[in-house]
Amino acid sequence: MLGWYVALVRSKATELLSLTDILVADAFFSKYEFVNEVIGMGFRFVGRLRANSYLRYLAIPDSSAPRRRGRKKKYGEKVDFSNLDMSVFTSFIYEDSKGNKNRCHTAVVHSRALKRDIRIVVCPVENAEPLLYFSTDTNMRPEKIIGFYRTRFQIEFGIRDAKQFTGLQSQQTRDKDRLDFAFNLSFTALNVCKEVIRKDYPSLSLAQFKRLMFESYLASTIISTCGKSPHIKIIQKINHRLTQLAA
Repeated sequence: MLGWYVALVRSKATELLSLTDILVADAFFSKYEFVNEVIGMGFRFVGRLRANSYLRYLAIPDSSAPRRRGRKKKYGEKVDFSNLDMSVFTSFIYEDSKGNKNRCHTAVVHSRALKRDIRIVVCPVENAEPLLYFSTDTNMRPEKIIGFYRTRFQIEFGIRDAKQFTGLQSQQTRDKDRLDFAFNLSFTALNVCKEVIRKDYPSLSLAQFKRLMFESYLASTIISTCGKSPHIKIIQKINHRLTQLAA
C-alpha cells in the first residue's frame, strides 16, 4: 500500500512541487519507506507520530569532558513524553482559529524509525496521551507544523460535506468536462453555504442551514402561489419561525 502511494506522489511530484513543497499526511504514512521517498522527491514532510514512538535527544557535546578514543556519542536518552526535559524542549502557546489556547512544547530530536532528525511538537491532552506533530524540516516553526497538519482536515471535511449536502456524487455522466464542471459546482455551492453561515447563521450547522433554505424556499413558493401579496411582517415572522425550526 505504501509503495502505491509513493508511486502516486511521484507521478504528480512536478505538479505538486509547483504549488508547495510541504506534504502533509497522517500517522499511517509516518514510516521510513514513505517519508524517505517523498523527501528524495524534494518535499518537506509534516505528519503525526504515535504516542509510543521511539525518539531520542540529540547528544550535547561537553567541552569539559576528557577526550576519549572512538566515535563521539550521537544521541542522548529516550524521550519520555510524561516527563519532558525542559532544558531541551521550548514551550509556546498555540492558539487555534477558534481562540482556544494550549501550551505545547517543541524540540529537535532523533527518530529511530525515520532514521533522521525531526522537529517534534508535543501538545498535552488532559486525561489522554499527548498529540505528537512533527516535521522533517527542523527549522520549521512549531506553530506552522500544527497549522499545516490541522489544515488537512479541512480538505477531508470539505469532501465529506460536498458528498452529503451539495451532490458531489450525484453525477451519472462519464464525460470528463461535465464531471469537472459538476465537481466545481458542488464545491462552489459548499463554499457559498459556509460563507453565508459564517456571516448570518453562525449557530447553525450545514445540515440545519440546508433545511432552513429548503423550508424558506417552500414557504416562498406557497406564498407566491397564493395570488396575493401578504403583509411584509407576516413574511418576516414566517422566516423567523423557520430559523427557529432549523436550529
